[in-house]
Amino acid sequence: MPLQRTLSPPGVDHRSRGDWAGVSLLSSLVFALTLSSLGCRSNQPTPHRGPTPAVNLGTPSAPKPPPSRKSNLQNDRLAQTSTPFGGETHTRRPVQLASVQRASVTTPPNTASRTPTEKTPLAQNLNPGQPPAFWDLTEAEMISLALQHSDVIRSLGLRVLEAPASVTTAYDTAIQASDPMFGPQAALAEFDSQLNASLTTQNNDRVFNNATLGGQVQELVQDYAQFQSGWTRRTTWGTQWDLQSIHLYDSNNRAGNSFPSYWETQLELGVRQPLLQGAGQPFNLIAGPNARPGLNFSNGIWIAQINTQISQADFEIQLRDYFLELYTAYWQLQRLYHSYASICQARDVSHEIWQTVLSKQQSGLMGGEAYKEAQTRAQYYRYQREAEIALGGSAGDTGIRNAERTLRRMIGLPITDSRLLRPADEFTTAPFEFEIQSSVARGFQHRTELRRQRLQVQQQNLRLVAAKNFLLPRLDMIGRTRVRGFGDDLTGEGPRFASAADDLFSFDHTEWEFGVEMGVAPLRRQAKSAVRNATLQLHRERSILEEQQQAVTYEIHEAISNSQSSFAALQNSLARVQAGKDRLASSRALYDAGKIQLEFLIDASEELLQSQRQLHVDQSNYSLSLVQISRAMGTLLTDIGVHSYRR
Repeated sequence: MPLQRTLSPPGVDHRSRGDWAGVSLLSSLVFALTLSSLGCRSNQPTPHRGPTPAVNLGTPSAPKPPPSRKSNLQNDRLAQTSTPFGGETHTRRPVQLASVQRASVTTPPNTASRTPTEKTPLAQNLNPGQPPAFWDLTEAEMISLALQHSDVIRSLGLRVLEAPASVTTAYDTAIQASDPMFGPQAALAEFDSQLNASLTTQNNDRVFNNATLGGQVQELVQDYAQFQSGWTRRTTWGTQWDLQSIHLYDSNNRAGNSFPSYWETQLELGVRQPLLQGAGQPFNLIAGPNARPGLNFSNGIWIAQINTQISQADFEIQLRDYFLELYTAYWQLQRLYHSYASICQARDVSHEIWQTVLSKQQSGLMGGEAYKEAQTRAQYYRYQREAEIALGGSAGDTGIRNAERTLRRMIGLPITDSRLLRPADEFTTAPFEFEIQSSVARGFQHRTELRRQRLQVQQQNLRLVAAKNFLLPRLDMIGRTRVRGFGDDLTGEGPRFASAADDLFSFDHTEWEFGVEMGVAPLRRQAKSAVRNATLQLHRERSILEEQQQAVTYEIHEAISNSQSSFAALQNSLARVQAGKDRLASSRALYDAGKIQLEFLIDASEELLQSQRQLHVDQSNYSLSLVQISRAMGTLLTDIGVHSYRR
């Protein structure tokens, strides 16, 4: 078919029609480029942003959307704010907010993020509608509160319910010292003076078949009274003293009496001094009186005092370990606060990425594919879940609330109040150098376990000395002197025998006695067995002391090595975090320029979060490693200014 020419309307120039068509085509191209430019603003490089404020505990998970691009540009550089967790305050916001109005973006069903007015679990559990209040707890306050409320030495393992008898309290040392059977005062009481007195009266009316038996009377009528008082004392040399005073009155009807009634009084002093077995001050201070072979001599003064010192050492060991666990709980809570802040920052960044992709999807632009929107949404809710677990904990993870309650229990505070404990002291990051030999020497000097074992060795050595004393025969020197007085009356004046007191002090009736007593077991089986047993016990305690010194040496070496390793790991983590920030900033710039895929930006954000969380772990480990060094050297209580005493 031949082409047919279409006639133009009158007055129309065909050359002008071609020109107008070109202009129209150019205008359409410009309009399309303009729309593309408006829809891809999020891909353009953004100016440098200021630091992102740290995430506060309990704040909404999603930041407020900016009202417009203009207001977003006016607030392009954010003001620097301090974080309550001591975290990094100079972290750049890695993703530029989308330039489109977020208020006009419709969130898909079941994907609505939190709005700033939503209440977090923390705010719900405390005061609804009000932000949580914090108690910035310093180490000094923690130690002071722990000492005020720590009559029972608490442990991270709840032993007070399962085994209350094994729990250490502040009263244990005093209970040992005040033991009325084996305490020091009980041992000293064995050498105290003893006073005794007695008064007896009788009225007798007896009939005798033989008058000779009745004193030449068939029926004896008698009034009789006796008063006796005495004093006894045992010295630390083994000497036994006794002093007695006897006064008696007798009135009877015997035919041969010089006086119808009479008084008799006497004063008697006796002494017994061991010469071999049981003699000497060292033996009596070790074994105490009435000691026998094979006993532990716990009623000896020196043994009882050492037992009290051992009890004091046991208390100091438990107190030291308690403060180690207290610092562990303190640094763990600090680490969880830091980790929570890092997770919240990553969550907010993930939310911004999601909203950016979502805005592109709803605008029909490149980069808003459905799988990318689902990927960013899933990552946001993963961070949201981690934030919830970091706050409240789970079956396998410890959260801020769990750690905060643990610290409260360790300190002795109420389980909950209107405030949350928050460590105020930051992690230690300064390097410390420890010289091995001097540290080991300090450990040998200050380690409580070694001091306790030295007391055990000293105690067993004393028991061996006392056991050898029983190999000697028993040889005692005895002596006694007595003065008597007789009279019609107890006191008074008159001729001889008118006053019993005057006759006593005339010393006309003086008696004395002197001699020795001896006893021995020829085979001495029990004594030899006691010496053998005490010798073996002494060797055992000395071997344990040597092994403990070896163990302390290893512990100090290991603690210092762990500290050096923890510091090296901390430095590497700091470098890794800085590298993660640089990578995130570079990835952000490349993503804004459209040169990399979204996955690379997400991976950079995830890498930064993991490096920050590892940094918090390394910071906690290094701070705790320094406490472990003080514990290994036995100077932890001295370093924190705690001194135990006996109540």
